[in-house]
Amino acid sequence: MADLWQQVRTLRAQAYPDVAEQPAPLREARLLHAALAGIPIGIPEGDLLAGDFGPVFGEVEPTALPPAPAMPPAPDGPLWQGVDRWYIRAGYTPAHTTVDYAQVLEKGLAAIAAEARAWNAGDSDPDRKACREAMALALESVIAWAERFAELAEHQGLSAIAARCRRVPREPARDFADAMQAIWFIHAAVGLSELCQSSLSLGRLDQYAYPFFLADGPESARPFLAALFAKLNRYGDAACAVNLGGTDAVGRSLYNELSRFIVDVAEERRAPAPILAARIDDRLPATDFDRLTEPGLLRLSQPTFYGEEPCREALRRRGVPETDLPAWCANSCMGLMMPGAEIADMWAGVVTWLLPLELALNAGKPFLGELPLALTTPARQDYASFADLVEQVLAYVDEFVALCIDRNRRHTERVAAEFPNPYLSALLAPCAERGRDRADGGARYHAGTIEGFGLVNVADALHTIRSLHFEQNRYSLAELVAAVQTDFADQPELLAAIRALPKVGDGDPAVDALARELADRFAASVRRQSPERPQYLPSFHTLNGHIPAGSRYGASLDGRRAGAPLAKNAGPTLLGLPHAHTSVMQSAAALPQRDFAAGQALDLSLDAEGLRPLPARRAFQALLRTYFAQGGLQVQVNGLTAADLRAAIAHPEAHADLLVRLGGYSTRFVTLSPAVQREMAERFEVGL
Repeated sequence: MADLWQQVRTLRAQAYPDVAEQPAPLREARLLHAALAGIPIGIPEGDLLAGDFGPVFGEVEPTALPPAPAMPPAPDGPLWQGVDRWYIRAGYTPAHTTVDYAQVLEKGLAAIAAEARAWNAGDSDPDRKACREAMALALESVIAWAERFAELAEHQGLSAIAARCRRVPREPARDFADAMQAIWFIHAAVGLSELCQSSLSLGRLDQYAYPFFLADGPESARPFLAALFAKLNRYGDAACAVNLGGTDAVGRSLYNELSRFIVDVAEERRAPAPILAARIDDRLPATDFDRLTEPGLLRLSQPTFYGEEPCREALRRRGVPETDLPAWCANSCMGLMMPGAEIADMWAGVVTWLLPLELALNAGKPFLGELPLALTTPARQDYASFADLVEQVLAYVDEFVALCIDRNRRHTERVAAEFPNPYLSALLAPCAERGRDRADGGARYHAGTIEGFGLVNVADALHTIRSLHFEQNRYSLAELVAAVQTDFADQPELLAAIRALPKVGDGDPAVDALARELADRFAASVRRQSPERPQYLPSFHTLNGHIPAGSRYGASLDGRRAGAPLAKNAGPTLLGLPHAHTSVMQSAAALPQRDFAAGQALDLSLDAEGLRPLPARRAFQALLRTYFAQGGLQVQVNGLTAADLRAAIAHPEAHADLLVRLGGYSTRFVTLSPAVQREMAERFEVGL
């Protein structure tokens, strides 16, 4: 993809001198037009849908001109480069959204552009008028891009494709083929407009494309859905979610014939994208749940399971009105959002909890290195009670949450002013009505996720301190600190004592209660410091960041050795004996997940072949339902074994098609780094 983005940057740079003095929204609309008008395009032989582009189809003449503005650099660069040493991060995240595909299929882009201009009729504000005009121009640029493909198809003798590209996305879709073609043009253009294709999802495809599917039938629809899925795997990343089912306003299951068809086509293709986000509700037919838990599907690491009601409750607690809730969708790896109406900044900030623990135990200093900023929390080293220590840790967490939120807010303001996206804004309600960019209060919802890396590790570490120091008085705080600073060198008895203690994932009530207290306070900190827009939401989602984050720290008092990965998502660490799925889910459900409306994944691995007998499959389904009934939001399953992964490590050439679920999205195992492969095999050995 590097060459593709270089082509886009070059085309923007060539056009920039002619538009540099225009208002930012109009400038960006015309730069998008230049990129779409100049990017090399092609229609590979045998393709049923147009829409391929990039270096494989031609070159873009290099330019000596300076690059056009893109995403502005984040403020406070030196400070944040310093705290990144401890994996404390913040900034604006592009892409990661789901636009209003239903509106495009129903109206077409020409009508949406006309509506944007119509809002200008009674408005005298020049900024709002420029914003809306830019939206219309950006939509018309995508129409012109489709026309380029129509001309190419005509030249190649592909008359059906040519006619379709002249019709959509300009006009409403007429049939399923039109719908798939329009969806692809819209989807690809979002990535090009954001200069990022990460985690752009299709939302509730089985709902908005269902009327076209019913009219055409499965046999006519199959090749076009397969063609769309093929393009998803050629462009962007694998974190493109397609929702399956859900419920309507009165609780009826919306799982339908197209939902089933999507599962069949995805299984046949055996490719990473799209993520199948299966929404589990009480009305889901048993035969459909049986299909979603079939061994063949789970061995492809599909689908991800979402609890419909706890996800709705999380959004409800966030403040989404009841009238909007039926429209929610799972976005990307784990996000819960309102499609066509929300900007989801899924990496607004990352607070790695090991640093606050180190500061609390070491008189306000990290165990290694020096902080590049002064903190306001008074340093302490001696504590009269365990509660005092917990409060000190949380005070430091509170400071880092504030730093992340402040940085993200200021970066968001700069993006809105300097890098608006009129195309994306035009497809998010009610940006056109408000005459404002998606990052400037235009979208109905704007959420920024503050991730808490290592919270589980800190819960286990604090339980160690409570048990071995405050309750048993076996070790002083100074002795515990000295042990981790030397990576437990010459301290095998202490390390054994720590690892023998109950931990998150064992279902121990005392440890789970401590983890819940930390999570409650984390959520309260994010909520308390959240301005009206963006609305900040807590999560423990790590993707694969738990590996590099752990590599930046020495040992910790949960028994983790220096440089080892942190706990992943809402799950336990890899320390100790294999965890039973029931205890892992019991601990995860003890966390206040319904206050974590950004979404929260739990990883499980199992030998899918063990679910081939229907009674075993039904028992696993009951486990999922119980977890969701207790408030769990999401479970992602790898239906492979550690032996499968170790065979692929030893003989990658024989396992090129082995798919694994990695932090929320699927990918081919042999493409992962050796460190990630090793950690994943270790996780599978303990059922995580």
